[in-house]
Amino acid sequence: MSAKARDEQKIRRREIFGFMMFDFANSSYTTIIITAIFNAYFVRSVVLQANRGELLWAVTLSISYFLVILLGPLFGALADYTGLKKRFLFISYLLCVIFTALLFFIKPGNVPLAMIFVVLSNVGYSASENFVSSFLPDIADAEEMGRISGYAWSFGYVGGLLSLGFCLVILTYYHPAVAEQTYLPVRLSNLVTALFFAAAAIPTFLWVRERTAKKPVPEGQTIFTVAFERLSTTFRNVQKFRELIIFLVSFLFFYSGIAVVISFASVYAQKELGFSAGMTVLLIIVVNITAAVGAFLFGFVEDRVGSKRTILITLLLWMGTVVAAYIVRTQTGFWIIANFAGLAMGASQSSARAMVGLFSPPSKSAEFFGFWGLSGKFSAILGILSFGLMSYLFASNRVAILSTIFYFFVGTVILLFVNENRGREAAANYVDEA
Repeated sequence: MSAKARDEQKIRRREIFGFMMFDFANSSYTTIIITAIFNAYFVRSVVLQANRGELLWAVTLSISYFLVILLGPLFGALADYTGLKKRFLFISYLLCVIFTALLFFIKPGNVPLAMIFVVLSNVGYSASENFVSSFLPDIADAEEMGRISGYAWSFGYVGGLLSLGFCLVILTYYHPAVAEQTYLPVRLSNLVTALFFAAAAIPTFLWVRERTAKKPVPEGQTIFTVAFERLSTTFRNVQKFRELIIFLVSFLFFYSGIAVVISFASVYAQKELGFSAGMTVLLIIVVNITAAVGAFLFGFVEDRVGSKRTILITLLLWMGTVVAAYIVRTQTGFWIIANFAGLAMGASQSSARAMVGLFSPPSKSAEFFGFWGLSGKFSAILGILSFGLMSYLFASNRVAILSTIFYFFVGTVILLFVNENRGREAAANYVDEA
């Protein structure tokens, strides 16, 4: 191998590592704020009215996801045209870091302020997730996209574990009386999350390259009119991307169920099965390990059998897990079920991202991942609000968790109609018109 080839290989490995580091960094936000610590704190302590916490948490997340639905494809099209995907990524990352840090100041009763900070931080997180994912088709060939997505998603769970470990040290360091009076350990966890995300994402901005060529804005137009024009071109040519559209509808349904697990797993464990805060954190740590294993192993499976078959396997696993979670009444049983959910969660999310990458032409990667974000966030609204409403109406998280099987089943049926080979060909043969 020549020196030039070795240098190029080194640069590519470093770029892949930079891409992986963003998953490593942003997992701290979903793990601490959405899944393990702040969500339970919001439901049980910030909201002072009984039986209102779950519903208000669901409303908060839904507002943030609705904003991403409105803005995701538009800003994706903007990023593709201007060749500024990294700049859009940096702005959204900064938004998440700043408002996550501000959650430190949230105390019991500060419901409106807490909702505003969570909405803005989650908008930043969700938008940055779309933008960083749009680099996947740039750095991975079709034959290795599942594996690299799996590596990154798996590495993301490692980041979630590490940040959760830091928070667990804080939670156990303070005397229970201090924790109960000031909630300082939980509030400090928000600062840890913001600092972790801010520092760990630096390699992404150093090593991931911007490949999209910058284009001048035509005379008489603005970047926003150009973005809308690109979106209208996509809608006019929607038949060319039939497989992507079908998959995104499938994703909309099955991710509704996944969003419920991510957002309410810790609440379910504490309210239905009597898990303590410390036990819940430990549970999330273990589930993150199995999720990392699932994403890593299924990445190899995906490159061997295809994205569609891989996702179908994980959806069957999800449906079995939901039924088992409804039936089980012991903490030991829930530990076992939660780890099966972890395997399915890591694999299904990673494989879904890889499939969108396979179906995305390079000139529309940010735009199409914006539609991926739109589908995912709309599904999160659907799943989270339905869970919150079911929990409120039946006064039972157990009934609410069982209802999510509907989303997994419908998503599975729709996925059967996706032709993966045709979707790949459409992406490879697309010629940009705007």
